[in-house]
Amino acid sequence: ADLAQPLMEIKTNLARLEDLVQDHLSLLRVGHLVRTPQDLGAALQNWATAWQGLAVARGVTLQVEGVATLGQMPFHPSTLHRALLNLVQNALDAMGPGGTLTVRGQATATQVQLHVQDTGVGIPAAQRARLFEPLYTTKPGGSGLGLYMVHEIVAAHAGCVTVKSEAG
Repeated sequence: ADLAQPLMEIKTNLARLEDLVQDHLSLLRVGHLVRTPQDLGAALQNWATAWQGLAVARGVTLQVEGVATLGQMPFHPSTLHRALLNLVQNALDAMGPGGTLTVRGQATATQVQLHVQDTGVGIPAAQRARLFEPLYTTKPGGSGLGLYMVHEIVAAHAGCVTVKSEAG
């Protein structure tokens, strides 16, 4: 019997389960994160190297702008990485081959802004209003924890997360 297909499905489902477990762990840890000052730009450059592979696999162009000069900032690396990876994966899911994903950093005197922008299909207003609710999802097989987790992680970093999008 040909086992390749069932094994592939098992592998895919295990990867999804691992993602779900990591999301849960991130949410559990978020209340007592220890943030230490580090070079945010250097961390983003490192993470973007891995994201490049995800983008190429989808036929998407990844652009990274303005992160080199972000400087030192207190953050919790693995948790912040988890939040940004979630946004990157959502952006990739929203685009077909030929799309562009832009990760942009911008520092002001008092804050750092990170933008994850895609050229995807856009989000209808009714969905935008509920994006950060726990267990809300529009994806088949989605957990509805991803953007809620992003919201909680950003809040634990004394920040806020906003979305700008139009359907189409």
